[in-house]
Amino acid sequence: MRNGHRNSDNALSGYLLPAGAHQSLTQARDHLRLLAQLTEPQGDAGPDVIYLSAQALAHCFDRLADDLDRIAEAVGPSAS
Repeated sequence: MRNGHRNSDNALSGYLLPAGAHQSLTQARDHLRLLAQLTEPQGDAGPDVIYLSAQALAHCFDRLADDLDRIAEAVGPSAS
């Protein structure tokens, strides 16, 4: 910005998220919310006891990591 005027080169800079990547991103968000609910303490078992196996958690985190990798690969600079 010079003399109170916006530099047109930076006016519309950003990233383009294709529709499929957007859907994957919202599903990843929902999956993280589900994991948060599943790992909340249940009943009188105590605050550190959850009813989800380590293998199931590992699978969930691996899937999330793969989904986020695909999303990151799909994102590109927007055309200005």
